[in-house]
Formats: sequence, C-alpha cells, structure tokens
Amino acid sequence: MRLTVKENTALERDIKTNAILNNDSSGYKAALLRKKYNKKSAEEIKELKDEISELKDLVKTLIVKMNK
Repeated sequence: MRLTVKENTALERDIKTNAILNNDSSGYKAALLRKKYNKKSAEEIKELKDEISELKDLVKTLIVKMNK
C-alpha cells in the first residue's frame, strides 16, 4: 500500500519499505527526452571540436608550407 506525500502529489510513500516513489509518468518521459537530447548535443559538440581541431592543423600546415 502507498500513501500520497502531502507536499507533492506525484510522490507516494511505500508503507512496507518506507521508500518514496515517483508516479509521474509524463515527468519521467520528459526526463528521458531531456537526457537523450543532452547526449545528442554533447556528441555534436564533440564532433564540432574535432572538426575545429582538424581545421587548425590544416591551417598550421598551410602556414608552414607558405613560409618555405
């Protein structure tokens, strides 16, 4: 059996284990979407950093070749 937490209706307390449980499925789905978006954004940022690093190396190579 579970009791609703007074301050937050999305939370319930399990009487047997005394654990607080979240029963807000839409909030959980939103959190999963945020996590997926953040992971995708981090991957894109890493790719952009790698490309910038590659471009910097190419510019340095060009500068060396031009100075010869």
